[in-house]
Amino acid sequence: MNIQFGIWNFGGETIDSGELRRVESLLEPFAPDGIFTVQLGSLALMLGTLQTTAGICGLRPVPFAGGKWLLWDGRIDNRADLRKTTSQQRSTEQDAGLIADLYERLGVKAFEGIVGDWAAGICCESENTLILAKDYLGTRSLFYRVNGNQVAWSTVLEPLLSLFGGPSKLCESYIAGWMTFFPEDHLTPYQEIHSVPPSSFVRIQPDKVTTHRYSNVENAKPIRYSTDRQYEEHFLSVFREAVRRRIDSPKPILAELSGGMDSSSIVCMADSLLAGGVLQTPRIDTVTYCDATEVTWDEMPLVSKVETKRERIGHHMEIRQSDYPVRELRPSRLQVVPTSLGATDGTAQAFASLVSRGGHRVVLSGLGGDEIVGGVPTPIPELADLLARGRAATFVRQSMSWAIAKKKPVIALWRTTFNQFLPHPTDVFATAKYSWLTKEFSERTTAFLGFSQPRIKLFGGLPSMQANLWSLGVLRRQFACTPLASQPAYEWRYPFMDRDLVSYCFSIPREQLVRPHQRRSLMRRAFAGLVPREILERRRKAYVSGGLVNTLRTEWRRLSESKGLLLGNLGIANRAALNASVRDAEQGRDVPIIPLLRTLTLEHWLRNLYQETGPASVHPVTHDVPRSSWADASTIFSAEKN
Repeated sequence: MNIQFGIWNFGGETIDSGELRRVESLLEPFAPDGIFTVQLGSLALMLGTLQTTAGICGLRPVPFAGGKWLLWDGRIDNRADLRKTTSQQRSTEQDAGLIADLYERLGVKAFEGIVGDWAAGICCESENTLILAKDYLGTRSLFYRVNGNQVAWSTVLEPLLSLFGGPSKLCESYIAGWMTFFPEDHLTPYQEIHSVPPSSFVRIQPDKVTTHRYSNVENAKPIRYSTDRQYEEHFLSVFREAVRRRIDSPKPILAELSGGMDSSSIVCMADSLLAGGVLQTPRIDTVTYCDATEVTWDEMPLVSKVETKRERIGHHMEIRQSDYPVRELRPSRLQVVPTSLGATDGTAQAFASLVSRGGHRVVLSGLGGDEIVGGVPTPIPELADLLARGRAATFVRQSMSWAIAKKKPVIALWRTTFNQFLPHPTDVFATAKYSWLTKEFSERTTAFLGFSQPRIKLFGGLPSMQANLWSLGVLRRQFACTPLASQPAYEWRYPFMDRDLVSYCFSIPREQLVRPHQRRSLMRRAFAGLVPREILERRRKAYVSGGLVNTLRTEWRRLSESKGLLLGNLGIANRAALNASVRDAEQGRDVPIIPLLRTLTLEHWLRNLYQETGPASVHPVTHDVPRSSWADASTIFSAEKN
C-alpha cells in the first residue's frame, strides 16, 4: 500500500519547503520503504511506500496528459479487464499507469469499474480541480482539509493537523456517533477535516467542494442456479479468488485464527493456495488471542483442529479483556479496534513485536463474514423477500419451518416481517439509553446516537438487498474508524469484504445463505473437506466478558480522582449520571457497557489532545446553541490542572 499526501495553493503561492519536511517526518513511520516528493511551486505531492503486494514497489506520483498528476494507493484485482478498456498509449505495467490511462479515457466514470482496495488523488492543474476517490468499501483512508484557496489531503490525519496549526473545533456529530456506535463515514473528529466516503469521489475546486457517489454492489444482477451444487462451486471459486488477491505478497502473511468459521476458512484456503506453488508469499503464520480468565471464551480446542490440519502451531497471545484500551491514544484520531485484538497496551506492544519479528506486512481478518455470508441466523430478509414478491404460499411454508427452528410462534415471525415495511418511530429513548449524556447534547445529536435499521421500501429492490446494503453501510463506518498501523507498519486485509464475493452473496437467494436449523448453510456445504468438520458444525460463537465491567470500574475511579470532567465542562456528559451508570453496570443492571467505555476513552483522548495541542483544540462545534452556553476551553483546563 502507499501513503499519499498532497497540498495545493489554488492561488499560486509557493509551498513552504519547511512544511514539507515536517510532513515527511510525520509520514515516515507509515512508509518504511521510502517517500518520493514532487514539488511544483504551488503544488506538492508525496507518495510513501509500504510494500505489501508482489511486484509493486518504489512508486511515485504519476504525471499524465494535460498537466494532470495521480497519487495512487491501492491494489487492482481486475487488472486484465481494465487493460482491455484502455487506449494502450502508455506502458501500463504499473497499476498507477493503468489508472492514469483509464482516467484519461473515461474520467470519473472509471472509478466504478476498478475492483480492489484503493484510494486515489488526481490533480488537474489546467482545470484547477482536485479529484479524491475511494473504492466501494473504504478500507483505505483518505482525508482532506480546505482552508481558503488551499487544499491538503492525506492518508493519515497528522499532517492535516500540523499544517494548519491544529483544529479549532471538534465535530459533535462524529463524537456522538463514536461514543454510541460508529460515526458516519465522511466525518472525522474535527469539523474542518473530512473523509472521502466509500464508493464516492470528491471534486474540490477553489470555490466549491462536491461529493458524488458511484454505483457498485447495489446494482448486482440476481444469480439463479438450478442446483445447490452450482451455488456452492461458484461461492468456493469467488472465495478462493478473494483470499488469493490478499495473500499475494513478497512478505510473510499473518492471519487471525479464532476457531470461528470465518478466520478458519481464510487460513485453510490460504494454505490450499500456497500449496499450489503459484504465489510468492513465503508463508502464512497465525495468531490466536486467548484469555484464561474468561470461562465462556475457550476457542483453543477448535483452533487446534486447524493447526493440526495445517501441521503448524501458531502464535497464541494471552490478552485480558479486562484491560480495555482507554489511556494511551494519539491525539489525531479517536481509534476503535477493528478486530478481536483490543486489550491492553501490553498486548498491543506484544502484537507489534510479533509483526516486527515475523516480518509481516499484511494481517488477514475475518471481519465481515457474519454480515456477508449469513452469520446472523435470521429468517426475516428471506420472508420479507417472499412477501414483497407476493409468494404467499411459500411465505407461509417457510415461516412455519423457521418458527419450528427458532422455537417461536409463527405469528411473531409474521409480525416482525410485516413491521419491516412500516415506518419506524423516532428513537425517543436515546436520551434514556445513554442517560449519562446531557439532555442538550442528546437532543442536538439524536440522529447520530446509536443505530437502527431503516424501514424496508416495498418498491425499491428486494428487502434482503436493502438489508444487505444497510449492513454494508455499518461495516463501512467501522472501517472508517480503523487506525492505520505504524511502528511497525502493516496493512489489514479482509477477504470476506472482497467486492466480487460481496456482490455474489448479495445476488443469490437468501435461502442459500441461511436455512432453518442451519445458519451459514452455503459456507458449511461449500467448505466441506476444506475446513475441519468440528468448526463447520460448531454453534454460533459468542462469549460474555465480565472483565469489561472491571475495566469500567477501575477507569472511572481513576478519572474520578481528578477535580473535573472535561466532558462535563464541554456539555457532553453529566458527571453524576455517569457515576450512576457505572454503579448500575457494577451491579449487573442492563446498561450499554461499550458506550460507557467509549465515553471514558473520549475523556482520556480529550486530555491527551489538550496536552499535545493546547486548549484551542477542544472547542466543540455548536449547532444552533449560543456560544456563551459553552465553557471556555482554557478555563476548563485551568481547572483540571489546579
